[in-house]
Amino acid sequence: MAKRHWWAKPRLRTDEEEDRERRVGWLELFFDLVFVVVVAELSHSLAEHISIAEVIGFILLFIPVWWIWIGGTFYNERFETNDISNRVFVFLQMLPVAALAVFAHDALGETSTGFALAYAAGRIIIILLWLRGGWHDERFRPVSNRYAIGFGLSFLLFVGSIFTPPPVRFWLWGLGLLIDVVTPMTTLHIQARLPRFSTSRLPERLGLFVIIVLGETLVGVVRGVAEQHHLTVATGVTGGLGMAVGFGLWWVYFDFVARRQFKRGRWWPLIWTYLHLPLLMGIVAVGAGVSNVVASEETSLPDEVRWLIAGAVAVALIIIGLLELTLRRREDEPTHPRLSPLLKFAGGLLALSLGWLGVGFSSTLLLGLLLLPIFIQMVYGAYVWFQQPLAEPVFETQG
Repeated sequence: MAKRHWWAKPRLRTDEEEDRERRVGWLELFFDLVFVVVVAELSHSLAEHISIAEVIGFILLFIPVWWIWIGGTFYNERFETNDISNRVFVFLQMLPVAALAVFAHDALGETSTGFALAYAAGRIIIILLWLRGGWHDERFRPVSNRYAIGFGLSFLLFVGSIFTPPPVRFWLWGLGLLIDVVTPMTTLHIQARLPRFSTSRLPERLGLFVIIVLGETLVGVVRGVAEQHHLTVATGVTGGLGMAVGFGLWWVYFDFVARRQFKRGRWWPLIWTYLHLPLLMGIVAVGAGVSNVVASEETSLPDEVRWLIAGAVAVALIIIGLLELTLRRREDEPTHPRLSPLLKFAGGLLALSLGWLGVGFSSTLLLGLLLLPIFIQMVYGAYVWFQQPLAEPVFETQG
């Protein structure tokens, strides 16, 4: 009888070719927990200092966090093994993410060196893992070699950035991240000949990360209320509306996107994956904005706070609409292929207009109005879902 290997050689997974459904494991859920911490740090930092410069800084800091998560997720998608090595490598990837959380509070200031080195450490781990996969499975070797060159160049830029002063340091970060994002595009023609990505597991993985950032909208409300010295009815109403915005975004994403598979093809999986980045940043920004307004005692919202919340909701809705365009349509899909995305785009523009027209609005009024474009999507989704006839139950017969 064959025995399990405690340290197995990585081989390309072929679950999709064999029509095997693949689910997220407990280890990956534990891996995600460390990202909860660093996302919370970035959200809290943005909530305390809302400005255009801080939003740009937030984007620059969020992308490295996201990219380490993507690296680990897609490595497991290609080479996950049920052995000790998988657990060891996942734990090693968690260490630099924890370091990112430690340095995130002032990552564009005094702790920028630590943040850069933490990201570089995370990248070198995933580079070595990709090379290991290519070494043991020669089909993947052309991809792993390109990854090593592109990601290695980004690694060198981040390490080299610690020897330069700001703002040159941050320009080097931006260049390194751009190289990270572009590098997978250079491998698509090669990956088209490899086993396909799992259409059951990847949507679940991305959905779990969406849940993580949606949790920040709830944390933002609780944090904002807790910072109030005197709780009032207005505070409770504002907090409730903030939670409703987060709940509404959950409703829209998981009704229209998470339940469906991305289209097959060379570019669609990559486009689908990359579109999640602005969606996630938008949701985190919503949480930061809600935290700020709930904690504030001002009667009208500052311009930058109003624009952050309205703009973030707009980005989330528009990106969800774009994500719908990347999804496969089954014959029984109840949503309209054009109307459904158009409703998201229109809702996003309506939310954005509230940033322009909402001068002098209270936080309660703004959050209440922002629920309108979200509510439209919820109503449409519920309508088409419940208009769809139920499938006839199938009973097995004994014979």
